[in-house]
Amino acid sequence: MSEKSLFATLLRSPWWVSFLVMLGVAVVAGALLPEAYKMAGILGGLPFLVIGLIAAWRQRNALSPERITKLTEQARGMVWADFAFVIEGAFREQGFVVSRPKTGSVDFQIEKNGRVTLVSAKRWKAATVGAESVRELLSARESQDAYGCSFISLGQFSQAALDLAGENPVQLMGPTQIAQLLQDGAKAQRH
Repeated sequence: MSEKSLFATLLRSPWWVSFLVMLGVAVVAGALLPEAYKMAGILGGLPFLVIGLIAAWRQRNALSPERITKLTEQARGMVWADFAFVIEGAFREQGFVVSRPKTGSVDFQIEKNGRVTLVSAKRWKAATVGAESVRELLSARESQDAYGCSFISLGQFSQAALDLAGENPVQLMGPTQIAQLLQDGAKAQRH
């Protein structure tokens, strides 16, 4: 789905916006369509109901800005061994099989449904991540024939790194995603 499509935009919007769109479609269809087509027009709003329900489900599980700030500060205070332990637990909680390869830029190899993703996380405290670090991870992905790769950092990604990620199968994970991983990792530790 295109990031600029109406449905993608509604998925990123508050859930109630989709419900308003659905209501608007129903009201307009009921007011303007001939009697024989009113029900079909009103039912045309059902996709917006589905999008609203999906958005509500996602937003129900989303972290608040305050929680994200608290978790990212917690991550900044961690040493590598603790951070890696929590991140590994988070990936397992999300259903991945996790291993720790002994290669340069790859800290975790995660697998789900036969798809291998390489994860670089040791620069999680770096202030800025440049294209060279991302390029190293992409090189490891190519040499290991992995499906994709992810780079984890609380810092800023340079424009060159963002451009490189946009052109390649690499996911750049910033503070919001790290906070979610820490949340999931804490859940895994409770189990």
